[in-house]
Amino acid sequence: MHKFYKYLYWDENIPEKKRNRIKWRLKVSKRDAPCYVLVLSEGEDQLEIYNSLVLLQSYYRKNPRFIIGIAAGYEGAVDMVRQMAEDCYRKNKNADLKKYLAEQTEAGE
Repeated sequence: MHKFYKYLYWDENIPEKKRNRIKWRLKVSKRDAPCYVLVLSEGEDQLEIYNSLVLLQSYYRKNPRFIIGIAAGYEGAVDMVRQMAEDCYRKNKNADLKKYLAEQTEAGE
C-alpha cells in the first residue's frame, strides 16, 4: 500500500471534492482516471514522476512508493517539482529536496 507525505502537494487543477477519492484509489491500487504522482526516489535521484496507472503494476504493489504530490497532468507535476525546488532553495539555499521534505515533516510534528 502506497504511503503519502503528511503535507501532500496537490495540483490546483484537481478539485477539492475529488482529492480524497483519488488518494484512496491510489492507496488501494484501484484504477481511476489517470493522474501524475510525485514520489520519493529510492536511489540517488530525489523525485520521480509517474503516471498513476503505472502504480497498478504488480511490482509497485509489492514495492509501494512514498507519494509526495498528485497532479492532473504531466505539466502540473513538473510545475510542482519547480515549486518545491524554489521553496527548498528559499529555506535552505540548496536543492536537496529529500532533506527539505523530511525537515517539513519533523517541523510539523
